[in-house]
Amino acid sequence: MHYPKERRMFSVREMAHACGVSRSTLIRMEECGFLMPYYINPDTGYRCYDAHNAAQIGQFLLLQQLGLTRTEITEMYYRKEKSEGFLKTQRNRLSLMQRILEEMEVRIDSSRNYSCSFLDLPGMVCYCDRKTVESPIESENFFYEVHEKCISEGFQLMGMEPMFGLSRDDYRGLTANPQEITACIPVMPSVKDNPHLTAFSAGRAFSMVAYGNYQVLGELCKRFWAEFDRRKLKAKGPARFIGLVAPYTGSHISCEDYCYRLAVPVKNDG
Repeated sequence: MHYPKERRMFSVREMAHACGVSRSTLIRMEECGFLMPYYINPDTGYRCYDAHNAAQIGQFLLLQQLGLTRTEITEMYYRKEKSEGFLKTQRNRLSLMQRILEEMEVRIDSSRNYSCSFLDLPGMVCYCDRKTVESPIESENFFYEVHEKCISEGFQLMGMEPMFGLSRDDYRGLTANPQEITACIPVMPSVKDNPHLTAFSAGRAFSMVAYGNYQVLGELCKRFWAEFDRRKLKAKGPARFIGLVAPYTGSHISCEDYCYRLAVPVKNDG
């Protein structure tokens, strides 16, 4: 950019007021290497800022709203970090935020019981076990048992990722009983040689979220597969059924307030 030869200088107090930040915030921006005042008096340490500094501070505050740390902001702003890795990290954050917001919206807005979207499923390793169950409650209890078993065997949980279930028919007939399901508990990578461990690849998935008690499950599967087929999507892996809210994540939560997600890895976005 081209700047006028004569620029007006601003004190720390004036710049902090103009940008809506504290004096200490300006100093922290300087300490992390992001902000360099236009002039620093070598004798007194008195700092002078210009309008360009104000624009920099605005960019800092914008990036901070994305949840980036001061170090991340500085590295990105001055291109000290390879862009590819940085962008991948931010896309993963965005994908996680999308999932969380969609789940919250369905629970908060009772008039919007179903919501579909595309999302990115992360790669993970899961502790898996299989059982034939007769009802959703029996399935729920089975997941609790597998969860306990996983912990008792010393595995470290990948707590940010929800446990999910697999079904031989991909939950196209969820209301049919009995049904054989596989409970999958995400765990941190381990050197343990255990027959219960299964790796799942990262990938794009089509999903639908539903809110309500067990009665919505049949309608969820019906709507999901109708939309899946309408979009002419092609599955790349088994359907994952995720009980987002259940007794093992909050015993105070009523089954009337449960939230579920059905997701299928896909080869295309339709």
